[in-house]
Amino acid sequence: MPRSAPSITVAAGTPAVGAAALSLLLALTGCASVPQPPPSVVSPATTLAETGMVDLRAVVPDISQAIAYAGNDNFVGAPVDGYAAPRCWLKREAAQALARVEAGLRERNLRLRVFDCYRPARAVAHFMRWVDDADDVRTKPDYYPDLDKPRLIADGYIAPVSGHSRGTTVDLTVLQCDAAGVDCQPLDMGTGFDFFGTASHTDSPQVDAARLANRHLLRRAMQAEGFRNYDKEWWHYTFQDEPTPGLRYDVPVDLSGVDARDAEIDRLMQAYDGEVPGASLLVLRDGQPVVRRGYGRSDLQRSIDASPATHYRLASVTKPFTAAAVLLLAQDGTLAIDDPLKRWLPSLPAYADGITLRHVLMHTSGLPDYEPLVPEDRPDQIMDAGVLALLEREDHKLYFAPGSMYRYSNSGYALLSLVVERASGLAFPDFLRQRIFTPLGMQGSVARVDGGPAVPHRAWGYSAAGEGWERTDQSRWSAVLGDGGIYASIDDLARWDAAWYDDRLFSDATRALAFGKHAHVPGEPEPSWYGLGWRISADGTRQWHNGESIGFRNVMVRWPQERLTVILLSNRNAPTPYRTALRIGALFREGGGGQEAVRGD
Repeated sequence: MPRSAPSITVAAGTPAVGAAALSLLLALTGCASVPQPPPSVVSPATTLAETGMVDLRAVVPDISQAIAYAGNDNFVGAPVDGYAAPRCWLKREAAQALARVEAGLRERNLRLRVFDCYRPARAVAHFMRWVDDADDVRTKPDYYPDLDKPRLIADGYIAPVSGHSRGTTVDLTVLQCDAAGVDCQPLDMGTGFDFFGTASHTDSPQVDAARLANRHLLRRAMQAEGFRNYDKEWWHYTFQDEPTPGLRYDVPVDLSGVDARDAEIDRLMQAYDGEVPGASLLVLRDGQPVVRRGYGRSDLQRSIDASPATHYRLASVTKPFTAAAVLLLAQDGTLAIDDPLKRWLPSLPAYADGITLRHVLMHTSGLPDYEPLVPEDRPDQIMDAGVLALLEREDHKLYFAPGSMYRYSNSGYALLSLVVERASGLAFPDFLRQRIFTPLGMQGSVARVDGGPAVPHRAWGYSAAGEGWERTDQSRWSAVLGDGGIYASIDDLARWDAAWYDDRLFSDATRALAFGKHAHVPGEPEPSWYGLGWRISADGTRQWHNGESIGFRNVMVRWPQERLTVILLSNRNAPTPYRTALRIGALFREGGGGQEAVRGD
């Protein structure tokens, strides 16, 4: 069964031919039972604006899409002519009707996922050339295992003219969501989208009652708003009250009709869109979301959309939280950031005698990295206490004298979580929950431990493998909490961002400590400093932290003087999203922001 990604459908329109030829064509393509519009001609329109179509996301901003004709994951096995962006354009009347279908389904914790919408005439011509290429059968096992290519036309699955080109036909399915209306995954329809064969017929006897019921659910919802199903494809619907039934279009699917800033954001995020590991993006201006959306999938196995509610492993975006926990205890008077590390972890050997908590917070401790010390054949994951056990060996040496230079240290932040536990008397996850997450309303955020609270709406990590993806969610080090173990959503991180502007958690003195330029970060293209848990730009106007662990790449960037924040979380091993976040931030910055992003390349 093919993956539910791209789509082809039978034509619902025909070229301007005589009545006899029209009847013959309908008979050959199996479409004679479907009411046909008048013969159509190609419109002279040269832009999407001239076609009278709208971007579906302008009507339903968070509509789930899986439009694969802009990529390789489709029955042609290659990008299709005319698809410059994975976007759904429809005549306004059809888009508004589809929005009503979506609204009705959401009342039952259901949603739509769109596979294809307007299709340029040149894309249909591409399909016909593919049919004529008898040697290209790469996708046959997935999409048409029981048919030869000529039968795809004769049996009514592909035709030389498509109703999609009129901008009123859409291919789609239904998603079942959880009680919160998220974690939506496709209902089982018995075949994948674009599967060519009788099993895809809407009322196919080859499909059991449960799957037929799912197809009929979709059909009832669509018919209620004026869409008619093509009975050979359970996913194919045409809006019956077509405004221009005699016109087809050949304008490419692109972002030309989208707001320029939104178009640039979608261009920057396009690699995350579709049936691939995805991302969640949030842009905050003055504490309010101006961009809040998901791209791609949080779980490829279940085809669940990434969304604003998706919780990602933050990796090192955890470090600002760990530092904040220490700073809160200092603010309470429970400890001092200039305390010797061995005051709280006395089992460390003599080599740690000169290290203070401040050194550890600002990565100037010289502590050995723990990752290469973990045996490759270790059967279980190491945790924070295990990092301490590794560093308790007397034969270790510091990389340099404490305070003499900067070297990023995961070891140090693992030890800081233990310091928090010993100073507070609480387990590190409990301290975070009681002192940070709950006061800020970060209800879904957790420092994940086996047997502890489950991660809600969890994203699973992936890495590229050949032409696909494999799940790589955990490594030997992924259970260490202090350096990277928090899971959170962009919505929760918006609350975290807000806490740095007021006095709910931190005093003015604490904020000044966190964002002070304490340690120069050498050897990187961009001059920067490290504060206490945050990186600081050379001019002091930008604060950020990256996070990288197997299967996840994340960043949070703040321009506090402009009250602007960009948060980008992704569940894949590459790319690192920092430069993308800077480019997105530049679109919203006040004067000169774009130059910063260019210089950062």
